[in-house]
Amino acid sequence: MILPKKTIINTQGYDVPLFLDDCLMKLDFNENLLGPSPKVIEALKNISKEEIKFYPAIGELLSLIANLNNVENSMVMATNGADEAINYIFDTFIEQNDDVVTLTPTFTMPKVYAKSTGCNYKEIKYTEKWVFPVEEFLSNIDEKTRLVIVTTPNSPTGEVISRENLIKIIKKAENSIVMIDETYSSFAKEQFHDLTFEYKNVIITRSMSKDYALAGLRIGYIISAPENIEYIRRIISPYSVNALAAKAAIAALNDKDYFNWMKEQINQSKKILSDGLKAQGATVYPSETNFLCVDFGDKAEFIYKRLLNSGIKVKYFSNDPDLKNCFRITVPAPEQSKIFLDTLKKRDLIIFDMDGVLVDTSNSYRMAIKETYRHFAGKDISFDEIQKAKNNGGLNNDWECTEYLLINSGINIPKNEVVNKFQELYFADNGTGYILNESLLVDPLFLKSLAKNNDLAIFTGRPRAEAEFVLKRWNLEDLFSMLVAMEDVPDGFHKPEPYGIKQIQNIISSLNVYYLGDTPDDMTSAAKANVKGVGILPPQDKSEDLKNRLLSEGAVIVLNNIQEFTGINI
Repeated sequence: MILPKKTIINTQGYDVPLFLDDCLMKLDFNENLLGPSPKVIEALKNISKEEIKFYPAIGELLSLIANLNNVENSMVMATNGADEAINYIFDTFIEQNDDVVTLTPTFTMPKVYAKSTGCNYKEIKYTEKWVFPVEEFLSNIDEKTRLVIVTTPNSPTGEVISRENLIKIIKKAENSIVMIDETYSSFAKEQFHDLTFEYKNVIITRSMSKDYALAGLRIGYIISAPENIEYIRRIISPYSVNALAAKAAIAALNDKDYFNWMKEQINQSKKILSDGLKAQGATVYPSETNFLCVDFGDKAEFIYKRLLNSGIKVKYFSNDPDLKNCFRITVPAPEQSKIFLDTLKKRDLIIFDMDGVLVDTSNSYRMAIKETYRHFAGKDISFDEIQKAKNNGGLNNDWECTEYLLINSGINIPKNEVVNKFQELYFADNGTGYILNESLLVDPLFLKSLAKNNDLAIFTGRPRAEAEFVLKRWNLEDLFSMLVAMEDVPDGFHKPEPYGIKQIQNIISSLNVYYLGDTPDDMTSAAKANVKGVGILPPQDKSEDLKNRLLSEGAVIVLNNIQEFTGINI
């Protein structure tokens, strides 16, 4: 097996979707949702065969970029997206073991190029959200520093660095390259390309994806002193900017009216979105970009899944401790921002028990109870006896049910031994036991339709690992905004206590709340929480006796299965 160079082995690449998302609003990659100028489409429709059969000539494009920024043509280089521009800078100026200083969190691709190069990548953390930590940043620039990266406005945080602080950095790094990533600068109050005249170590990178809506054509550019452009030109791929991208960029740059209209629309929409989110208690950070960085606190997971089930995709930093509970939300058109905010209004909440309601456990948990009992008792027990014990209530989970059945037969076994044997049979080696015998009691498409207009959650006595295993097995995890499992409820507060239901209500504000369960304890729990208990008869017991027990413990209605819940007026 042939391996890549050592610097690549442990490098994590940038994952990109292979197909366009089929959703209501795609707000997760900061594309411009208003789309390009109509003149761009017209230009692409009228491309000639000569423009395709010959290699692209981009002189006109370079002149337009230079004029836009009041620089010389010799100070501009067009690239295949801003990513390629950044990569060129690493390839031209950075060697193995050079020091690179940047901020975190920020755009991730420079880190990928740094690892590939084998240089030392120093990430300076914010000490205050999101205020550029200039003194800490300056203290990390020394004679070993070869490249300094400043992204302004920054992504995913949205803030800008002041001109004063930026010049401090440039002067401190006078023997280093200072790369200023201005991908979002069209939306900012200030741009910094003028610094390339006074400071020869400054290189500006830009993209035309966010402002001119040309993300699908991949075009960006570099502005710097002519000698830097000449050095970079020595290592670039010839003709990396294709004729279609160049033609589209020319049309976009020439349509100033559309560009100004687009900026006005985004600023108007950003205010609508920001004001609406603040009114709902979210923290919205200042942004000079086409996106907002928003902190939803402990409601983040719920909000993310609410949006996802409503067909709205945002960037959720669920695994990044620096951005805990934060979303990056691309600003859409004003009318779409209103739809976005409408999606967050209160709606009905449907909480599900899992076993016997969502999942048929007749040949899993019941089998584990039966076989664990047989192991310790040396005799068999019927499924009817197991069901009778469950219908009596007062048992938090199937471990306690098994222990109860053994004790009722005069057999006293330490609980940990009962649990260990039960788990050996049921979950075995990370989900290879009886759990694989389970089947869904509901069509996933039915749940998906419910999730469009209601919030779905789960309150179960299962251990979290087993509940998550089931949800992932059938790709259901995104449909449920919240999961409360056995470990989330303190001892003494399990069903029939309402603790788990109230945990969900503390996060999810709602209109009506329903709890769908299959045991008397489920219905008692619902009643104590003052929510509407809906009894669901499990596959192994559709009897009138169980139906009456569920009603007597507070069920407002008893159904044969979840599908009957639709359209019920309770």
